[in-house]
Amino acid sequence: MSVSTFRSGALALLLPLAVSACASLPDDWGRADAARLAAERGRALPQTSNVAAYTREQLAQPLTPQATVSLALLNNPDLRARNARLGIAAADFYEASRMANPVISATRLSGDSGPRSQLTLGIGFDVLGLLTLPANRRNAQAGVEAANFEAGSAIVELATQAERAWFEAAAAQQRAQVRELAARAASASGEIAQRYFDAGNINRRQLALEQAEAGSLRLESLAAQAQAATERAALNRIMGQREDSAWTLASPLPEPAAQEPALDALLREAADSRLDIAAAQQQARGIAGRYRLVRRTRLIGDIELGAEREREYDGAINAGPSASIRLPLFDWGSGRKARAQAELDIAEARLDGLVLDAGNDVRAAYARMQVASERARTYRETLIPQRETVVEFLQREVNYMLAGVFELLVAKRQEYDAYAGYIDAVRDYWIARADLTQAVGRTLPIETAAHEHQHDHHDTTSNGDAP
Repeated sequence: MSVSTFRSGALALLLPLAVSACASLPDDWGRADAARLAAERGRALPQTSNVAAYTREQLAQPLTPQATVSLALLNNPDLRARNARLGIAAADFYEASRMANPVISATRLSGDSGPRSQLTLGIGFDVLGLLTLPANRRNAQAGVEAANFEAGSAIVELATQAERAWFEAAAAQQRAQVRELAARAASASGEIAQRYFDAGNINRRQLALEQAEAGSLRLESLAAQAQAATERAALNRIMGQREDSAWTLASPLPEPAAQEPALDALLREAADSRLDIAAAQQQARGIAGRYRLVRRTRLIGDIELGAEREREYDGAINAGPSASIRLPLFDWGSGRKARAQAELDIAEARLDGLVLDAGNDVRAAYARMQVASERARTYRETLIPQRETVVEFLQREVNYMLAGVFELLVAKRQEYDAYAGYIDAVRDYWIARADLTQAVGRTLPIETAAHEHQHDHHDTTSNGDAP
């Protein structure tokens, strides 16, 4: 082969390298694609040019679940870290789209017969990398798409977690208020019992029972306050706030929706909307491509083509092409093939598991949501009105000295317990609905209940903290 012929061949080898150099890293690493996927599922990122000002504005007014989601999507450090992984996938695609850098070699040999030396210069290119470049690029592109799906899934998941945290915090706050009212009523009962005991109207056992009940309800109130503080801190964390500022929660908890989508429709929606399933599909596709490439090339060692220029001891110049190949004498690539096969099996099993979990998660969350909705309806329409009626009639009987004050206090405590149970049922409903949203993979339509909220504890205790 002549030197001119080799040079022409070398230019042909370098042409794909020049073409591949046109590809570049995206400026946002694919964040816009992830945001678009999340927005299509009802979890759009807030559009603001000043995150700090937007955060202050939202925290200055009572926080709604929607505002909590917006603040979490803007400030949560875990989401920022998750989005940063897009850069790794973009970097992998960038590297897979390019040939390996050429290798330059130089050798200088000195002879014994004189001062002249032999100098050999060479340059080599990885031919196997060039031949597999299109396949590597396709596999890396699947990795980029999987990373975008995963980032979109992280946005949807964080939004659901933010909603869940809001409902936990709001319920804990209302429950603490109810338990505080119950403790104050029990404390008043203990004081009355002490006066009755001092007057000789009750014995020591009756006094001890009333005071023990007051102490028990005080402990429940303190526990509820601690739980409220814990849930508030968790909500603060998910919103990405360093300090617990004086933000307040919008209250009371909204009532359960009047009607829910059908279960069959939600199951179909989950099959189409789950971004984690889409990500797993892309990952399996990319791994399958790498497995096919390993099977085709496992017996082919490194192939390198290049050129050498040699200056002899007498000053003569020799130049020409060079080639090298790694012979598969000891390693036939069986280990690489087995590893690729195992990675593919893992990816396919993970995909099957996600598909299986999607249906089961939807069914389980749907069942919990229905049960919690029925519990809340029973409290609202049956138990709470009955407790209120008992307190109302006992109050009249006490006024006419037909019933004892301690009997009225017991009824009042049972009324507070009904309020607390209602709060727990509504909280469980919205948490189950948030879990259902995550299981489906997109937000669900809400049809507001037709009736007004009748039994939040602010209204039911407006006539006094204790009888």
